[in-house]
Amino acid sequence: MHSKNQADKSAIEKKGVYSCQFKQSLSLPQHIRSTMEVKQFLGLQVFEFAYLMALAFFPFFIAQREVAITILMVASVYVVFSVIKHALSYKVDPANKVVIITGCDTGFGNSLAQRLDSLGFTVIAGCLDKSSDGAEQLKSSTSGRLHVIPLDVTDDTGISNCLSFFEEELPGKDLWALVNNAGIIVRGDVEFTSVKSYQKVADVNLFGTIRMTKAFLPHLRKHKGRIINVSGASGCISLPSLSAYSISNYGIEAFSDALRLEMKQFGVKVIIIEPGNYYGSTGLQNRAALPGIQKAFAALWAEAPETVRQAYGKGYIDSQYKAVAEQSKTSASSLAPVIDILELAIMQVNAKPRYLISGSNQIFDYLNVLLWWKPWLPERIFDKLVENSYCQRAPAVSN
Repeated sequence: MHSKNQADKSAIEKKGVYSCQFKQSLSLPQHIRSTMEVKQFLGLQVFEFAYLMALAFFPFFIAQREVAITILMVASVYVVFSVIKHALSYKVDPANKVVIITGCDTGFGNSLAQRLDSLGFTVIAGCLDKSSDGAEQLKSSTSGRLHVIPLDVTDDTGISNCLSFFEEELPGKDLWALVNNAGIIVRGDVEFTSVKSYQKVADVNLFGTIRMTKAFLPHLRKHKGRIINVSGASGCISLPSLSAYSISNYGIEAFSDALRLEMKQFGVKVIIIEPGNYYGSTGLQNRAALPGIQKAFAALWAEAPETVRQAYGKGYIDSQYKAVAEQSKTSASSLAPVIDILELAIMQVNAKPRYLISGSNQIFDYLNVLLWWKPWLPERIFDKLVENSYCQRAPAVSN
């Protein structure tokens, strides 16, 4: 009787444990539980398949000496390759290393500054507005190694102040990386976009990158550091209504390619980061930015010459705004993939010269897929694919 009671008690305890585990699993979000179940199922299937294959081919391997030797050689090459890959992925020690990041008010810059601070780097986070919500967040949520300073990359005085801050306030520290991340977007077809707007975008995105690089290059050369320039797929594909933005990013690509070859002899790496569809996750095109984008489109219409208005019609501008709002809904929901690659580009000793990062919350990042296909497709077919996805038809022309 006593043993029966023990068994019952044990069964009740186990049942309680299983019940607790079941409740905990239920407390997880549905997509996480589903992912865990799929991974567990796939893991089991892979194990069973490998086990059955081993049983099926083991006698054959024993009988065929040459096959066994070949498999061992392939396995040895794989092991050696893995060891070499691990050695090449050696990471730098962040102690006493300074990273300067532009455009830290929001988006990639803000998230990267927090990430690098947590890794032990000394970070100079340049913010256009030192009192912005993003700047205040950096001040309150990071360590004393992170320094928020006002920085307008179009202002030579501000860049000079940033350089003086590094030289005077952080003595004995090495400048390891400069991340040129600050950027703006101005939308509008060529006939709607003023020359002043083209100049404004280029002044921030392209010439801001050039100004910062030239100011800090002597220190980067001295410490064999690296320059990381944030461009995008739009630096390789020019989309309709984004010519001003694409021109600036094409310029960043050209500048980076030339600089990389020039700096190779000094041990300075130049790395290009090309994020895909993350616009809706940053301050460039998130939900908070949409009213400002709508206002900018309204200004394009108000400032356009009458001949242009007659050619396109008001509905054209309206449809362009709706397309931007829809695109923002398809953006990647998290900046983490880009921040992970930026971290890798800063910490990896042998980082690659270019990283294309797919975004979007869809099955694939359509613009990046177009970029992969571009060298292989006839231009007429490629243009048609871009036109079908990114061009708006003017009602005035349609009618």
